[in-house]
Amino acid sequence: MKRLALALLLIAAAPASSPVLRAEGWTAPSPSRAAALSSAPVECLARTDDAIETGRALFRSAVLFGGPAARVGLSCEACHAGGRVNTHFLLPELGDKPGEVDVTSEWASKTRGDGVRNPVAIPDLAGAGTRASFGGKREPSLDVFVRDVIVEEFQGQAPTDAALEGLVAYIRALDPAMCRAGSTPVTVAGGAADVRRALAAAMRQTERHDMATASLLLYAAQDGVARLVERLPPRAFAPERSALTQLARELGALRSEPFRLADAYPAWSARFAGVVRRVERREAGTYFNPRLLARAMHEGR
Repeated sequence: MKRLALALLLIAAAPASSPVLRAEGWTAPSPSRAAALSSAPVECLARTDDAIETGRALFRSAVLFGGPAARVGLSCEACHAGGRVNTHFLLPELGDKPGEVDVTSEWASKTRGDGVRNPVAIPDLAGAGTRASFGGKREPSLDVFVRDVIVEEFQGQAPTDAALEGLVAYIRALDPAMCRAGSTPVTVAGGAADVRRALAAAMRQTERHDMATASLLLYAAQDGVARLVERLPPRAFAPERSALTQLARELGALRSEPFRLADAYPAWSARFAGVVRRVERREAGTYFNPRLLARAMHEGR
C-alpha cells in the first residue's frame, strides 16, 4: 500500500526532527516512555495453528484499519499489546488518560462517531473467547464484533474470510491460564520472528490459493520489517537500514503477485537472516536498547 511505502521512505530518510518510533505517537509522555516502548505484556497464547498465525500477524499490522488510524499506523496491537492492554496507550484524538480509548470517536469513524468524548478502559483480550457478548452494544458474536471494529470503528476494508477467521481464532487462543506477570522485552530476534511468522502464514494462504489474504499477510511482514528499520540509528546502521528497506520493498512488490512468494522466499529469507545477524551482534547500539532509545527521543535523534 502507498502508506507503507511512504512510511518506509520516511524511516529510511530519518530526518533529525522526526520521531524515533511510530509508536511514540500513541504512547503517553513520561520519564519511563522509552522503557514502555521497549517491552510488552507477555502474550498468553495457549496454542497455535494456521488460522491463529494468520490472525496474530494481522493483529500486529497496520493493514486492517482505514482513515486517520491507518495514516498514523495504528494496529490492534497498539491498544492490545500482546493481546492484553497497552496501559501506556494515549492518542489525544481518542482519549484523555493512558489506557483508555473513545470507541465512538468521530476522528476514527464517520459511522460510529457520536460527537461525545467518552473514552473507556481498553479491555484485556485474554479470555475474550469465553465471554457471552462484546462491546457497548453487547454483540453476541465475536466474529461480527471484530468485523465491526475494523469496518465501522476504524473505517477499514472488510477483511477476507480467512483474515477474519484468523483474527477471531487468535483472540480465542489468548488464555488467561497462560498469562504471566511482568513483561517481555522488545528485541531484534522477536521482531524478526514476527516477520518470519507472517511470511509463513502468507505461504500457507498461497497454498490454499487465497491470494487476497496472502497479500494482507505480505503487508504484515513488510510492516514488521519497517518496525525493525526504525529501531536502527541512521548513521551507525545505514547499510543495514538500506538492506532491510530493500527487502521490505520486495515484499511490497510481491503483494500484487503473492503466488511468486514460494519461489522468492528462500533467497529473500537468506538475505534477511544475514542482516538480522549483523544487527543482533550490535543490538546494544540500537533503539532496542531502552537507554539509547531514551537518549535518542530526548535529543530528537
